[in-house]
Amino acid sequence: MNSQRIFSFAFKVITTVICLTGIIANIIDATSLISTFSFYTMQSNLFVLCFYIGYIIIGIFNPNIEKTKTYYKLKGAVIMAILLTFVVYNISLQPLDFLMDVRTSSSNILDFTNIFVHFLTPILVFLDYLIFDEKGNFKNSYISYWCILPALYPIYVYIYASLGGRFFGIGGSSKYAYYFLDFEKIGINGVFGYLLFITVCFIIVSLLLVKLDSFLKKRKKHCK
Repeated sequence: MNSQRIFSFAFKVITTVICLTGIIANIIDATSLISTFSFYTMQSNLFVLCFYIGYIIIGIFNPNIEKTKTYYKLKGAVIMAILLTFVVYNISLQPLDFLMDVRTSSSNILDFTNIFVHFLTPILVFLDYLIFDEKGNFKNSYISYWCILPALYPIYVYIYASLGGRFFGIGGSSKYAYYFLDFEKIGINGVFGYLLFITVCFIIVSLLLVKLDSFLKKRKKHCK
């Protein structure tokens, strides 16, 4: 194992530990575990955790794991899923003092539970890609895979709510987790508008990630 792979592997282990710490911090005193894990933030962090644990286990026995198409399909999906958490939280939710659970001590961005799941994990995942991943492997055709988790989440929320599920966020319990999914308050057209906007932005950022990946590959070639 060369030094580059050792550093890459170590960084991924650190990312895994940070991600796990954030998840544990958010469930230690949760009103309801199923409610907490029903937020997109937690599901995207779980996705990151499963990906990195899988990488660590498989990577020990298969040093060529990072040369497969499957790795980059999943890595791109992980990056985009957790970046969505980072962006939506900081732009739309944190200014509204959003909490995933009323027992959370603070909605402040510097609160321990927020730092890990909304900041550290997203930043580490993106840095892992920038520093260690081989560039030029993301494809436009992969974006359809990257959209799966965000696309399934609203469906999950409405099924969860229809079965009596509640979200114990700031201000008490709510049926739909996020204000832009609450059609009882903003109407079906309002929900559709928000989801359409988020979808378009998600696809644009995904395309930009593919372009960045290609640009970094070309830049590396020119620097040699």
